[in-house]
Amino acid sequence: MPKTPIHKTALAIALLITLTGIASADTKIKSRQTSGGQTYENTSYLKGKRQRTETNNGQMIVVQQCDLRRNIQIMPQAQAYIIQPYDNAPGSTTPGAANTQPAGTTKGGVVTSTVTTKDTGERKQMLGYTARHIITTMEMQSSPEACSQTNTKMQIDGWYIDAEFALECDSGVTYRPYTPPHGGGCQDRYVTKQVGTAKKGYPVWEKTTMFGPNGAESFSTVNEVIEFSSATLDATLFEVPAGYREVKDFASLYSMP
Repeated sequence: MPKTPIHKTALAIALLITLTGIASADTKIKSRQTSGGQTYENTSYLKGKRQRTETNNGQMIVVQQCDLRRNIQIMPQAQAYIIQPYDNAPGSTTPGAANTQPAGTTKGGVVTSTVTTKDTGERKQMLGYTARHIITTMEMQSSPEACSQTNTKMQIDGWYIDAEFALECDSGVTYRPYTPPHGGGCQDRYVTKQVGTAKKGYPVWEKTTMFGPNGAESFSTVNEVIEFSSATLDATLFEVPAGYREVKDFASLYSMP
């Protein structure tokens, strides 16, 4: 399966959203990402209740503002950003909430995301910490009448540690790959199911694998932490850069001149 820029960006964002961390002191973390035979070094910065993660040599930046309960996805090349509130994450529904649709839309079907987290019970020493082996599986399936026919699976096989900067952000962000808008105003309803309560912590090694509709592996990437260090960080690192333009979604971003 060919990987489009949108596919890679959506995967990168899905990966970044799995990183949770609230620092009790300023921390700088260097990591290595290997994908498709290529290796990139990434950097994360943690200050207070915020984290900034730069991937692919700074081509994609995600700022987690846990105090404001939102993520900011920053695209330096386009000088644009997307704000994703935790309480209004795309692809999620609130039990008991009314299913309202904008005027002129057609009701589609249901797209169900199931997130399963399992602690294997394995432990080992990594970077001076005791790491837990946890496997997270994210599956998305559409009902027959859904506008977006999706049958995908993503698995994160990782090792996680308890560290002073690894408190849970409680983002509640739902895994949902990018899907283009549908003609005719067709709109699906998205439902999320959580299975398992395994405690993660901070990821020091993760392999993320995407599977196609036929169950075959289509893409994989490995992220591993190579260094922790203390640092004094400027608060502006965790804000939107001056002069950047806000867009609502990827469709808006890629339609920009």
